[in-house]
Amino acid sequence: MMTLVGCASTPPAGVSHAQGKTVCDSYIIMNMCVQDLMGDGTVDMVYFTDTNEVFMYQAGRQDAVGEVMSFHRCAVPLDAGMQSTTNQILQRENLSLTEELDITRRLIANYVAAKPTIDACNARFTQKDPDNPAQKDDFFISDADWDEE
Repeated sequence: MMTLVGCASTPPAGVSHAQGKTVCDSYIIMNMCVQDLMGDGTVDMVYFTDTNEVFMYQAGRQDAVGEVMSFHRCAVPLDAGMQSTTNQILQRENLSLTEELDITRRLIANYVAAKPTIDACNARFTQKDPDNPAQKDDFFISDADWDEE
């Protein structure tokens, strides 16, 4: 049996807002916000509320997103499916309970599918040699390394 919990919240203090919209919510294990910077109904960035770091961003909007908030070291571009799902979150006031549950299901499925890649990226950073600060950190996961199922 799976228990679904949803709890809307306001964006954390200190988060820069643009002319668009920000929606924050809790999806079982993830407290996250989606933000539309331009007000065009398209999510430009997704971030966890506990770190205030972007972990997903709209492809091609990396510079604009970086002006608003810092990136997680393993940030990835939103794929088409996740872009569509997060865009729906922006319109949550118009969603039925069934649609909200479907969004939650898709977010969890995406999280589970992405977890091995994100864990591998994080492991690369924790395995760095602390005595060699000249090691190069690859900040973003390349599109080639980001294989969604």
